[in-house]
Amino acid sequence: MKILITGGTGFVGKTLIPYLFSKGYNEISLVVREREKAATLFELLPLTIIEVNNDMRENIISYSPDIVLHMAALFNTKDDANNAIQLIESNITFGTLILEAVSKTNCKYFVNVGTFSEFLYGGGEYMPNNLYSASKNAFRSIIKYFQTKTDFKWINVVLYSPYGRKNNSKKVIDYLIETFNSTKPIDFSLGEQVLDFIHVDDIANFFISLFSKINKIEDSYIQFHLGTGIGHSIREVGIIIEKVFERKINANWGGLPYRKLDPMHAVAPIGKNLELLGWKAKIELEEGISKLKDELNRNEK
Repeated sequence: MKILITGGTGFVGKTLIPYLFSKGYNEISLVVREREKAATLFELLPLTIIEVNNDMRENIISYSPDIVLHMAALFNTKDDANNAIQLIESNITFGTLILEAVSKTNCKYFVNVGTFSEFLYGGGEYMPNNLYSASKNAFRSIIKYFQTKTDFKWINVVLYSPYGRKNNSKKVIDYLIETFNSTKPIDFSLGEQVLDFIHVDDIANFFISLFSKINKIEDSYIQFHLGTGIGHSIREVGIIIEKVFERKINANWGGLPYRKLDPMHAVAPIGKNLELLGWKAKIELEEGISKLKDELNRNEK
């Protein structure tokens, strides 16, 4: 089974790629912008690396994957002109070029990773809450177009709030931990938003489960919501962080107003995960934050 992966050097990919190899998936190609970065991260793994350059299209066609896992994305919440251009280039144009090349192969499955922020309440009605999630939403139409030209099955994976290791694209848990070293309180919202926090090890485990049962998926389109199915308010998360780290968060709760489209309740509906894959996240939030603490302590040494 040949797997082509975009976004493999990102937060999830750095955990997922070695895990795939450990489970016997040893025909993996990464599409990357920086060959050196990928080679350094995965120096002991026999990967095929396809660089984003003029030869990318032909190299993808030549590799001819059975599965594409498209994780690459640019995340930010700004919508000024410069960021708009970057978001569209990364989240729409790049993915379109991947799809065009893949449409010339015998690819059977296109697995696209989206975000809970494409939805009003984490599921159901589409209502992107920023330009990032709008660009991810817009990309769906392009996948659908290329699907009509080919025979691949489209599996959409809606990712909820990932955490678990150092993340260059910081999320709320990272910002809360950073307040430990602040000399003055850092402004946060009131922290009433209820989100579904999923550990990166569980995310990797989900994709193993998906790939192991992918041949049993009969529908031409299916969507999984990748979360734990359990919600925690940001204030609750802060309390757990304080307990695990045994330090006081230096937060000014209520110092930031809510944004107009802030998701106030986004918890994954996990029924299909259980029904079709027999899969459920195993790592509870306090355990996951303890793992994160250990990871950060190792990095400091």
